[in-house]
Amino acid sequence: MHERHTVQKNMIYAALCELKNHPTAHEVYEHVRTAHPTISKATVYRVLNRMAEQGTILRIPVADGAYHYDHQTHPHYHVHCDVCGRMDDVEMPPLGDLCAAVEDRCGYELTDYTVLFHGCCSDCQM
Repeated sequence: MHERHTVQKNMIYAALCELKNHPTAHEVYEHVRTAHPTISKATVYRVLNRMAEQGTILRIPVADGAYHYDHQTHPHYHVHCDVCGRMDDVEMPPLGDLCAAVEDRCGYELTDYTVLFHGCCSDCQM
């Protein structure tokens, strides 16, 4: 079945790209709603989840319970500030074949992985 490119889907993806800060679904909703006040929160959440399931975007789980979303789907790491909640990309190449190393040690057949570093960003250190 062919996936339709709806106006809502395009708006939501554009907002995710514009924000560039690994926003939560609520932050994407608030951004889209400023230009399109009739869009529903449920639509934004549903579209983000579907795009994540399809691999169009990344869904990053964070311990605070709110998923963050990233329009960049190439393999890369993230760092999360435990004080303000800011999330950034870690600009470095992935370290070797991490999946193969874990599979060798644990016997699992892996399908994916997420590396999320935690700490305190430079703004919160002041």
